[in-house]
Amino acid sequence: MAQAACRLGVDTACWKAWECDRAAPQSNRLAMMAGILAVSPSWLLSGIGAGPLELKSYDGAALLRKLQIASSDAVASQKRVQEIVALLGSGRGEMPLQVPVKPGGGHRQT
Repeated sequence: MAQAACRLGVDTACWKAWECDRAAPQSNRLAMMAGILAVSPSWLLSGIGAGPLELKSYDGAALLRKLQIASSDAVASQKRVQEIVALLGSGRGEMPLQVPVKPGGGHRQT
């Protein structure tokens, strides 16, 4: 709270009064608060709209295992796609199509 109040340029007591509904910020401060908190102004006023993202804390080793599993799954999926494309291409007497995978996860046919 103190860090957010400092970024907004108000005292911590003022910010706390806003949070406890003892006072209300002016509309320009409300918009700035929404930006600082990465939420929509409507969420601050009513709880409707884009609210804060709740970040979960993860164990680094567990995340690494998840990454390794996902990477392995992606390689296996790419291999299956290439096998299917080869079967489709050879079944029609054509050259197999190549389906390169872009780094973003998308793919395109050439």
